[in-house]
Amino acid sequence: MKTLHACAVCGFEGLEEPLFVDGEYLNTFEICPCCGFEFGFSEDHDVVHGFITIPEEFLEVAFQLYRKKWIEAGMKIFDPEAIPESKRKHDVLKFDVLVKQLQNLKLDLSNFDINGFEDFE
Repeated sequence: MKTLHACAVCGFEGLEEPLFVDGEYLNTFEICPCCGFEFGFSEDHDVVHGFITIPEEFLEVAFQLYRKKWIEAGMKIFDPEAIPESKRKHDVLKFDVLVKQLQNLKLDLSNFDINGFEDFE
């Protein structure tokens, strides 16, 4: 069985390639089937951050900005066929599934400045 890796943006465990090896970020150009982030492209082109190419030390900022934009836009799934029906409602990720995925990334959800997380405890 193939090992799947978690997306650094939405936490979905469905990436075939690791994003980091020995602390080095890999531009895999793999697209997360859940949030649609393309590692090696989206951080430089889908996130407004003031750089043509984002410095590696700001990768987490790019992940946070994309995550915020994706969640606030309604968590539309990039490839619904790749996400189990139990985790989605039509082509949108269920909120409780998102929370679990983000918790697996060890993110402090009580400190999120994202619409929809105001009442999260």
